[in-house]
Amino acid sequence: MLVPPGENVLAAALAAGIAIPYSCRAGRCASCKSRLLAGEIAYPAGTPPGITAAEVARGEVLLCQARPRSDLVVEARLVPPPTSNYVAATLVSVTPLPLQALGVKLRFAADALVCRPGQYVDVRDPAGDAERLAVIESTGHTVSVEAAADESALRRWLDSGPAPGAVLHLAGPFDRPR
Repeated sequence: MLVPPGENVLAAALAAGIAIPYSCRAGRCASCKSRLLAGEIAYPAGTPPGITAAEVARGEVLLCQARPRSDLVVEARLVPPPTSNYVAATLVSVTPLPLQALGVKLRFAADALVCRPGQYVDVRDPAGDAERLAVIESTGHTVSVEAAADESALRRWLDSGPAPGAVLHLAGPFDRPR
């Protein structure tokens, strides 16, 4: 797999169809933490907050921020490819939350998805990009999730002002972020 200049390893892996876990894409959550077995990387803005100096010393890297400086050999966790366990949901509303996050309210067929606040659901936008988001409210046929202020494809789609009624797909619930 080739990583274009200026692109991070995670983005190149996902574009190549390699299913590596991720969530924030901002170097905070550590979902994409992997082990660098060979090669050299650099972080564009210094060591991200989601990795400690001890982890760096052990050869761990955050692929969402890592830019290759040579050929790399990386040991990464893989996630299973998406299956048909996604349920269709319509966008009800997008509202601002503190710290530049967004509250996203979605409606689906009653009992199609049973989750509770504190769990997570994968939300897939119309382009097929998915993010695991925290559930902040759930009723019989609606769920509200929090989209963090980050540079994810889903967040960019939400920031573009999608119309209520847009169809997304949900899977879950999950008890932890990716």
